[in-house]
Amino acid sequence: MRKLIILTIVCLSALGWKSTSAQGINFETTSLAVAMGKAGNPAEPKLILVDCYTTWCIPCLEMSQQEFPKKVAGDYFNPKFVSIKFDMEKGEGLEIGKKYKVTAYPTFLILNAQGQEINRVVGKATAEEFIEKVKSALDPKNSLAGLKAAYEESKNMQTGFPYALALYQSSKDPSPVLEELFDNAQDFERFSKDYLELAFGITKFGSPFFRKLMLEKSNIDAYWGTEVTNRIIFDKIRKDMYQIASETGAKYNIYYTPKEVEDIAYTVALLKLRQDKPESHMCRIALYVANQDLDGLIAYYKRNIALIPNTDVFKGILDGILMKKMDKANNAQKIAIKEYFSGVAKIYEKEAKDYQYKAERVMNTAGK
Repeated sequence: MRKLIILTIVCLSALGWKSTSAQGINFETTSLAVAMGKAGNPAEPKLILVDCYTTWCIPCLEMSQQEFPKKVAGDYFNPKFVSIKFDMEKGEGLEIGKKYKVTAYPTFLILNAQGQEINRVVGKATAEEFIEKVKSALDPKNSLAGLKAAYEESKNMQTGFPYALALYQSSKDPSPVLEELFDNAQDFERFSKDYLELAFGITKFGSPFFRKLMLEKSNIDAYWGTEVTNRIIFDKIRKDMYQIASETGAKYNIYYTPKEVEDIAYTVALLKLRQDKPESHMCRIALYVANQDLDGLIAYYKRNIALIPNTDVFKGILDGILMKKMDKANNAQKIAIKEYFSGVAKIYEKEAKDYQYKAERVMNTAGK
């Protein structure tokens, strides 16, 4: 009898778990072609929701685990959509990512039964916010065509910025619209946070539009603050310059000529970033690497990198870049690299002795 009661409780618990777990969005494990077939059922026509995610995307995981299981999400999506999800870095996800030009994660494609994109929603949101975003995306006036028509009818920041943002989220080039807005909008609009974040985010470092923005840097500084502006400009190029400095650019399809790296290094030098921050030196290091000037690189490390405190993770990254050059160094250069690291070791050896002395003084006074 006791076993029967326990078995009954287990079964009821399992049913309760199934009911709870099924109350959110029902993502089907199937192909896009099968989903299109289901969505095209004349008896119950639906749209298709495609969750485009990657395994390393934390917002993707948070939405999957925290938002999509909510009842409010299931109540809205399950009657109206065939919902599917794909890892954009494997299997059919690779094809879908290429076909629909998915470059940001998470991206949620809204397709009709023929697989044609109606609109998309990009970024993390709560279940309630996500529903509202999807409702807005389904409004024809918020489609790319609708936003374009509104902008063509009245070219201003109120119509242009939403259109440019939608172009960007659809992996289309918004720079012509953003540049047109920059030329014609009022200063409080073109120097606003939202506009400048998108403009700096999409424009290529050194391009004509980037130079046009930089000509207004003093005005941008006045609206944003110099430190914020400098950080945004530097962040645009920091990752690329690391790939050039570490000679891994080709792996990530990142290519710069030495002249382009030189222009970047000069521009970043004018920002007057703090030189006690290791990452501030990345562009100069990339320039030496691009010019294949290992002697100059070693000299730069001895003069500028050696005395930077080893408390910043970027100091280790910079030292790792220099270590990787050992394979290409001649004997004299290897000796010079050894001298650099030996000199840094002596600096930390002295610091270690100072701390050890302080620790011993504390121990000597303990208990007095």
